[in-house]
Amino acid sequence: MPSRPPLPDTADGADARAPLERLLAAAVRLARELPTDRPVLGIVRGWSRADRDHARTLRTHLARQGIPAVELSPVPEAGERHRLPHNRPRPRADLLLRAGHSFYDQTLRAAALWDLPLLTERRPQEHPGALTRSGGHRHPVIGARLPDGTLDIAVRQASLTCLQPHPGDADLLLDNRKITTPAQRPVRISLTPDGSLQVCTDTFSRRVRHLRYERTWGICRLDLDGAPAHDVRAAVRLEALPRRLHLLHP
Repeated sequence: MPSRPPLPDTADGADARAPLERLLAAAVRLARELPTDRPVLGIVRGWSRADRDHARTLRTHLARQGIPAVELSPVPEAGERHRLPHNRPRPRADLLLRAGHSFYDQTLRAAALWDLPLLTERRPQEHPGALTRSGGHRHPVIGARLPDGTLDIAVRQASLTCLQPHPGDADLLLDNRKITTPAQRPVRISLTPDGSLQVCTDTFSRRVRHLRYERTWGICRLDLDGAPAHDVRAAVRLEALPRRLHLLHP
């Protein structure tokens, strides 16, 4: 087995190297446990110089262990829209590894969209989720089915907002119950601890598994995790996707 040389010094010293050492050791262990002859790790990073340097360091050290890795980004470059990685194909990777400290929610969203396990440091406020055999945890997410049938995902919250003046009403199908609500009021969707959808407006709050939102005319904006994602002109369906997000921690 190849020896693992120490990571180089960083501007933050040993305090910054320790988490990186733990992450690398866990990545090597998990890669060797994967049921494939030559697993590929996807290193998910942002576009900052620090994130690029972090990813390069991880890729170099993984290569010394005989583990190939590719660099991926879940966030747009300048001029690109929020929709990445919605309009990108699933990468050829068996396990994702988060590099750097930025774009946490976007990285989780990419892992859920690509349906790949993600190795990342645990956050103090993180809900534990359902334990898996590998020592990781499974978490529910919000699935948004767009009018063309494409699936997009939010890991924390979504909202639907009408963009037209005097928009009239919106029709909501909450599981099997149909209601009408003034379209000028945003519809906010979040996840409950048991993995259901909490659907709220200024006038009501319901816990459901499925939501269908439709207006007879005009455009509404679908926000995912607080960022504008899609402008839609037809029915949008949202549902709770249990266990879709698979997190592993060193």
